[in-house]
Amino acid sequence: MKKINEQTKSFLLYGIEDVIKPKEIYKLDGAILFLVFLFFFLSESAPSPFFSKVFLVIVYLGFVILSFSRTEVTGKKVFWIIGIQSLTFSILFCWAATILMLTTMKEEYYKRYLTILVIIYILVIAAYIFLIITLIKKDIYNPYSSKKLAGGWCITSFVLLGMGVAKVLSSSVEYTAMIRIASLCSYFCSLGSILGVFHLVKYFAVKKWEVEK
Repeated sequence: MKKINEQTKSFLLYGIEDVIKPKEIYKLDGAILFLVFLFFFLSESAPSPFFSKVFLVIVYLGFVILSFSRTEVTGKKVFWIIGIQSLTFSILFCWAATILMLTTMKEEYYKRYLTILVIIYILVIAAYIFLIITLIKKDIYNPYSSKKLAGGWCITSFVLLGMGVAKVLSSSVEYTAMIRIASLCSYFCSLGSILGVFHLVKYFAVKKWEVEK
């Protein structure tokens, strides 16, 4: 990190001039609280309902504490806030998706399924890292157009997902299949949120870079 090229520097500093107002954080606190409240009902179907509820409370309190700010958030802390928000959503949606999926299978398959799930998440994270490194090395990353491109892909993905879900809902689908579809949608949201978690990497990278300058 002592010597950083312009492409990497542009990638790391992209978004550092953004401003996050306290009310925006508070609104998200309320939104996540509502989500946690809904998941409380879902926790009754979890293998350990009590520990699931404790887990939800810990995740929410951790999010509030780590993202709390009385003043406007600027500079590299913007990356911290976005990273924490994305991590919280990713964890919550992954937890909900897993609980839903476990309710559709026998307990003897739990360990095998969770092992496969961990492998999938590792592969997705590795793919994200490879993609980011490739974009930086080939100088394809453009801080002025990447946001618009990412937004376009997100909208397209959600439209395709919505069309697929609507197609399934319009047909006669059994209860178990419906639960699994809901689980897959939650996993989709969780895996998508992981991309935002890379802002935490940017936060620590910029922090180290500023110290070494």
